[in-house]
Amino acid sequence: MKFSLLSAEEIQLFRQRMNLILLGLAACLAVLVLRLAYLQVWQGSYYAEVATGNRIRVVPKEAPRGLVYDRTGELLAYNRPAFNINLILEDTPNVEQSLTNLAKVAEVRVADLRATAKVKRPVLKFKPIVLLHDVGRKVADLVDTYQEDLPGIAVEVESKRLYPNAFLTAHALGYVGVINAEQLVNLSLSQLFSGRIVGQAGIELEQNAALIGMDGGRQVEVDHVGRELRVMGKPVDPIPGTDLYLTLDLRLQRLVRTLMAGRVGVVIVMKPRTGEVLAMSSFPDYDPNSFVGGIDPRLWNELTRGEEKPLINKAVQGLYPPGSTFKMMVATAALDAGVIKEDTTFNCPGYYRMGREIRYCWKRSGHGNVNVREAIEQSCNVFFYNVGLALGVDRIRDYAIQFGLAQPTGIELESEKQGLIPSREWKQRVLKEKWYDGETLPVSIGQGYLSLTPIQLLNYVNVVANRGLWVRPTLLHHSVGPDGREGISASTLPRASRLLTIAPETFDIVREGMVYVVNRNGTGARARSRHFTIAGKSGTSQVVGRKTGKPLSPSENEDYLPHSLFVAFAPAEDPQVSVLVLVEHGEAGSRSAAPLVREILEYYSQNIEPLDRDVSGQRAADSPAEQFRRQLQSSFGDDAH
Repeated sequence: MKFSLLSAEEIQLFRQRMNLILLGLAACLAVLVLRLAYLQVWQGSYYAEVATGNRIRVVPKEAPRGLVYDRTGELLAYNRPAFNINLILEDTPNVEQSLTNLAKVAEVRVADLRATAKVKRPVLKFKPIVLLHDVGRKVADLVDTYQEDLPGIAVEVESKRLYPNAFLTAHALGYVGVINAEQLVNLSLSQLFSGRIVGQAGIELEQNAALIGMDGGRQVEVDHVGRELRVMGKPVDPIPGTDLYLTLDLRLQRLVRTLMAGRVGVVIVMKPRTGEVLAMSSFPDYDPNSFVGGIDPRLWNELTRGEEKPLINKAVQGLYPPGSTFKMMVATAALDAGVIKEDTTFNCPGYYRMGREIRYCWKRSGHGNVNVREAIEQSCNVFFYNVGLALGVDRIRDYAIQFGLAQPTGIELESEKQGLIPSREWKQRVLKEKWYDGETLPVSIGQGYLSLTPIQLLNYVNVVANRGLWVRPTLLHHSVGPDGREGISASTLPRASRLLTIAPETFDIVREGMVYVVNRNGTGARARSRHFTIAGKSGTSQVVGRKTGKPLSPSENEDYLPHSLFVAFAPAEDPQVSVLVLVEHGEAGSRSAAPLVREILEYYSQNIEPLDRDVSGQRAADSPAEQFRRQLQSSFGDDAH
């Protein structure tokens, strides 16, 4: 075999190719060296921290949720220890035996424990499986006692909310539940553990940020699979949430629930001067404790799908025609606008004729000639038909807005409804129809397309009691932080106040009419007290069709019976307390609601604060409106208005 020698040209080409290969290898090696240098030198501290983070963990510790009290310091919501039974597979040599023994101790079915362990089986064996929730102290003590027979079974303590008065404050206080995705977004990083359970309704929801505390915790060293090895440094104690004191008085809440037993409706009691809500109850009610550990699906269906819908807080979410309780607003508007004077009279023959249409007064024999005070006293529809037409629906709406009607009051509760005061523009925009003067007649007496929430209605009555001062309702009396410092306070005149541009003397005329309602020959005689003077107004809130705005006939369905409504304040000379009682389908307000109002006010006077003291002569000088005016005068001089 012969081998041919490479030519000089071939040898030269071979050397060039070898040099290119060596150069490429050198470049790759240089890149690797530079990358290693970058990672170890320039980025060394960063990756050292990452490595440490994989070895150091922060184990959070839950902060107690803030407590809630009534205005007298009686506990409304607190936290109790709840005992869970956990299974740790890594520490369980014989899972079946441990589950069998636990079933005997806890008196549960072993099959249920097996199913739970199977469904919740974690990837890492040292992660606990919650077999039983909130078992009670007795079972927890038994598990600790028989620990030798229960290897891998451990007791875990967590905090759970408890409402000791349950139904009494359900709608105002609300309840808590497991956090949802939307709420999680708004939670700060320091509250992620403490905020696993958050408010879902009522004050618990609206004041959730204050009630949630700040997480504490400890740093621990873990191995590569996350198993704790040792605690590092000193643990950080959690900071409890803020404690809240509500304006509610539990004594009144108990009384109201007793009086409303078997009835459906709303009761609200307030302090007109400060807007403090002393009692707020919606019926039917519910037990907020049912939500704490996760509500049973069957109970949830009962609460949400039934006709009564007890989860709805009718005080702020129920919409009702105000009936004759709206007449004080119409009277005030007519006096202020100059449509009538205090001695203006209209004749009531028992009916009002407008074209071919005839509308009857509730008293078919008529009231004769009545002025504005007497019209309020006798609740004369014909008088207010005349006044309402003279005002017009748009002007009625403008005055109603001044009183804060058909708009949220701003009370600290979720989903407050707005309500409706109709106008010509509203009907054209919504129903695509023009407004007819005949439609103003039912609006003038609180019917037709008109709908308000009970809290709006009572707050407008407070404006009359205050001689023109509107005050935002509140459920918050004061707060106490973890450091013991007192926060918000409703005991002084709130900043959320405004003065209506209506003369105080105009309100005096209307207030006198309300005194007549209860204390002369008016429709509210059943609310009369022998101990102090009550000013009030009855209302029969008819159930109306949503499309027509006309009353539905009780003969067709007993659910169409009108609602019984009564509003009042006392003492009439210097109003300290105001009350609204609405009994659904209770017919005339003077029949069902008025006696309940009297009982509430007399109970308040006898058990909470006397209402029978002599305050004559102080009305004009010391009314809330006059106080507010003096504050404005001192701040802005004669230009205050």
